[in-house]
Amino acid sequence: MLILLGCLGSKNTQAIADGVKRLETPPVLLGLYAPNYLGEQRVIDNELRQVDNWAGKRHAIAGFFMDIEDSNPSYNIGQRLERLRQNGYTAFINLDSTRSASAIARGDTDNSLRKLAQAYSQWSKQGKGRIAFIAPFQEMNIPGETYSQDPQNFKLAYQRIQQIFQQAGVAPHKVRWVFAPNGWSQDQTHRFENYYPGNTQVDVVAFSAYNWGYCTNSSWKHWSSPQEVYEPYIARMRSLAPNKPIFIAQTATTSNTQTGQQSSVKDRWLRDSYTYLANKGVRAILYFNINKECDWALYSSASKSPGYQQAVANPAFRYVSPVELAGMNLAR
Repeated sequence: MLILLGCLGSKNTQAIADGVKRLETPPVLLGLYAPNYLGEQRVIDNELRQVDNWAGKRHAIAGFFMDIEDSNPSYNIGQRLERLRQNGYTAFINLDSTRSASAIARGDTDNSLRKLAQAYSQWSKQGKGRIAFIAPFQEMNIPGETYSQDPQNFKLAYQRIQQIFQQAGVAPHKVRWVFAPNGWSQDQTHRFENYYPGNTQVDVVAFSAYNWGYCTNSSWKHWSSPQEVYEPYIARMRSLAPNKPIFIAQTATTSNTQTGQQSSVKDRWLRDSYTYLANKGVRAILYFNINKECDWALYSSASKSPGYQQAVANPAFRYVSPVELAGMNLAR
């Protein structure tokens, strides 16, 4: 290789070197949350594929939320994950609950968890490329959920879920376990570091972070730059788990500024944020494309944000199929 490069001349040598560098640079994966049930082809077509086509870049990850006591896990795991896979998406499952962390830790939900784990086991055993990211009890470090703000029992509940999945026959390489707190916390007691289950339990570290701006539902009115939204939490995650890949598990921005709604400002924030994150070593960004507390959606029947199209045109954002992702070393 060295002899060949020497014979090609400096320009060609540099071109080949740049090509090799690009191949070695791990991609940043794009992800999306959709407002409706992602087990239906109609929803996938309208709320994932349409966004892919509009954005000019395919999303690799589809995020959704699921209660650990789901009434039909054989359908809502097996059917939903398989439908997503057939369409080229890998699932990111936020497992939530209306129970307390202590109730889950002592086994009150074990029967439901076994059904969920068995459904996942049956699906994952079907063949190559069947993996999902699973984030138990997302945003456990902030108020708002019955399981939140209980570090010790959160860690026990997290481990209990993993034990039940193992007992159901889920092989370690068939699931990517995610630690997914909110970046922000009320006080030092509830810093996300206090909830970390440990390196042996976690494959991916992630966090939620939003720009609430001057949204009506925001208790603290402030337009936050990408550096404010992400930088301190990326640094802390890297310190907490230096060998783990970092995902942005949930993120979005409002268009509500101090002087009212401005779509151009939202577009600029999207461009700046994705450029910033592409250079910070994160491995995936999942955008919350749902108008819930604020006007988060970047693509809807009412409006579309061209700033996102421009942001994801960056070659750092590349699509990876479920089969490729299943075999990828994310910590690279």
